[in-house]
Amino acid sequence: MNRIAQGLTLVLLGAAALTSTVATDLYLNWVKPGFGPFLVAAGVVMVLLGVLVIVAELRGEGKEASGGDTAEEPSSESHHEHGHGGHDHSRAPRVAWLLLLPVIAVFVVAPPALGAYTVENTAAASPPPPEQRGSVRFDDGIAEAEPGEVVEMDVRQFVMRAWLDEERLLAGQEVELTGFAVPDPEGEGWFLARLQMSCCAADAIVNKVHITNRPAPETDSWWTVRGTWIEPEGEISHVSQHEFEVLEMREVSDTPDPYEW
Repeated sequence: MNRIAQGLTLVLLGAAALTSTVATDLYLNWVKPGFGPFLVAAGVVMVLLGVLVIVAELRGEGKEASGGDTAEEPSSESHHEHGHGGHDHSRAPRVAWLLLLPVIAVFVVAPPALGAYTVENTAAASPPPPEQRGSVRFDDGIAEAEPGEVVEMDVRQFVMRAWLDEERLLAGQEVELTGFAVPDPEGEGWFLARLQMSCCAADAIVNKVHITNRPAPETDSWWTVRGTWIEPEGEISHVSQHEFEVLEMREVSDTPDPYEW
């Protein structure tokens, strides 16, 4: 690939970064919001570098063309050597331009946010170690809830409260959770799930609750459910999935952020 093609690749990559951050919020499908400014800066740098590479190459070709009139005519032997017997290394094969296709594909087929497929193929969050019990400070509003109040929680908050709250304040408390539907591979109900992102989509952690008293909705459809936690029998640290009894559910038309932080 010649230098003009290299410059175009940099420009397209930079434009892709700027399109997914400045023009849209597509970058939230892959990284946390805090990385937005860094992606913008990286996009600007790549676009500028690409433009500089292209301009420098075009100027160099222009100087060669203008200096060709005064240059000494090469001998026929030299012309034969370079024109027929040798190879012109200033130009790459045209097939090298196909390397631009993956870059252009970013504009056409942007990878979506992670969803049910990831949940089905990734292990759910595991119980925290026993020494964390009683030392975790919850910010989910359960302790301050009035009698009969419905508390809106993240799925992440619900799962942590169910595992770590020694006082069992979650038992009998109506809560409201929002997430996407994931089928149960064993055919017993379905899961309401969210993905917790620490840095980027590659390190996403699965948090989910198991629902059996309502028919399974369409996979990856988003729902807000109101209901109560089904307190398990025995040691909570041995629980592999949290059971949830739905009292009311409604489909979410305006899909929220795909991840919880």
